[in-house]
Amino acid sequence: MANTEDRRTLGTGADAPPEGEHTVAASTSGPAPAVTRAAAILELLAHQRRPVGLGELARTLDLPKSSAANVCLALEAAGLLWRTDAGFTLGRKTVELGGAYLSGMDQVQEFYELCSRSVRISAETARVAVLDGLDVLYLARFDGRQPLRLTANIGDRFPATCTATGKALLARLPVDALDDRLAGKLALPTLTDRSISDPAAFRLEMARVREQGHAVDDEETTPGVFCLAVTAAGRRTDATMLAVSVTVLAARLTDELRDELLAELVVLAATMGTSLLPEG
Repeated sequence: MANTEDRRTLGTGADAPPEGEHTVAASTSGPAPAVTRAAAILELLAHQRRPVGLGELARTLDLPKSSAANVCLALEAAGLLWRTDAGFTLGRKTVELGGAYLSGMDQVQEFYELCSRSVRISAETARVAVLDGLDVLYLARFDGRQPLRLTANIGDRFPATCTATGKALLARLPVDALDDRLAGKLALPTLTDRSISDPAAFRLEMARVREQGHAVDDEETTPGVFCLAVTAAGRRTDATMLAVSVTVLAARLTDELRDELLAELVVLAATMGTSLLPEG
């Protein structure tokens, strides 16, 4: 009877499939299927960034509606989900957990301090990202005196092949590991008409990044926006490599500004890779 009631009271929201390509099924195998299903629901909601009804959650993740209802009720009770008339969204507890994760990363705190001390970077928008498959996930964002509002925020996920941070991180992979990630890809995601869609052309781009030691996003993620990125050694076992980037409007970019930003970015990344901050 409880499951019947759950299906009746939680079946809110649109029945259309969610936008994008996030259509993985929640596995019922493993030692804790309920945990696996809960993680899949949280990940789906993080990708959608809109309320999602129970029926849509169950259908997208290939779950029985009653099972999805039970998991959602448990997540809601824990504060990890919030229920609205339109469906479920992430709850406030996820913010606390994300904040706790980031507060444990000393390098994120160092990043903000180093950005504020940099002559050129302190005027721009800078970010820290980690690689996740063929995506990058942004962990930190510094807004300088000329912040750009139309760029990635903390928690945003972008195709790594379009971004300077993603290119920098992918170029640090062994060639065979990169080939594994690109295996079977006939075309890569594109965000603008300048994004690289051909895997063969992207491999050539990776060779250029390795040779020059930094990566560039020349309006490949957002029209009119230019980004430089380099890698920094991570000091956590779950983030062995980070990427730091600085972003400017392409219309403002000069050769001199580019060279100065890149020089500061290299120093910033090298300092993040140690446990020492420069004296201020």
